[in-house]
Amino acid sequence: MAYKLYYYDIRGGAEPIRMILSYGGVQFEDIRAPMFPLPPKLPKEIKESKEQSVLFYFGNNNTSNVFVTVEGFGHETTWGTIPLMEFEGKKLNQSLTISRYFAKKFDLAGSNDFEAALCDEYVDTLIDYIKQVQSDDVNNYAAWLPILMEQDEVKRKGLEQEQKVKCKEQYMDKFEKIVNDNGGRFLVGNKLTWADIYLAHVLNSGELNHGVRFIDEYPALKALHDNVMRTPGIKEWMAKRPHTKL
Repeated sequence: MAYKLYYYDIRGGAEPIRMILSYGGVQFEDIRAPMFPLPPKLPKEIKESKEQSVLFYFGNNNTSNVFVTVEGFGHETTWGTIPLMEFEGKKLNQSLTISRYFAKKFDLAGSNDFEAALCDEYVDTLIDYIKQVQSDDVNNYAAWLPILMEQDEVKRKGLEQEQKVKCKEQYMDKFEKIVNDNGGRFLVGNKLTWADIYLAHVLNSGELNHGVRFIDEYPALKALHDNVMRTPGIKEWMAKRPHTKL
């Protein structure tokens, strides 16, 4: 049975999916679209595009459909976005939808409905954190616009760091307490869930994506991270996954 995961050549929203699939022992095709910086003068079709494809210029010549049909993918996605998962003749879009589907399949969604809801809450909160710590998220312009408008480079970098530290304290202090209050090993219940995997991904990729390294400040989070990364399946994936800039 063929499992195919389509995404950019980065970790991003597909990395937790890759980790969950690896945990479940699924052999999947990790199909990655090549990415290049946009040229200074954008083709008219890209300028007018409402898709997130405006951020990247893919390695195909079809600029009018540069995001939906990527060379090597061979077909269109449902919504014109990736990640896209193909399996059993089915297609799923949206990173959290795919993650949640396979989390349930591999008993990573808690032991009851409430624990499943807690997993959803914690993953959604981690998405909020990622948005808050990024300067390019449209929902976070109020916090970041004054920083980005600062003309003095030294001051701007200082303000950027202050914002990232503020985000870290707002979210990670609470996650540290949640793990400690739950016995020090997991976020939810007494076994591994996809919320643990997602948190470990955020902790593992934070410095790479956002220039923020703080894992050593939080003993419980570090222990959780290390436990996830030692988990069979995930451990093997971490050893072989491609090195990427993001």
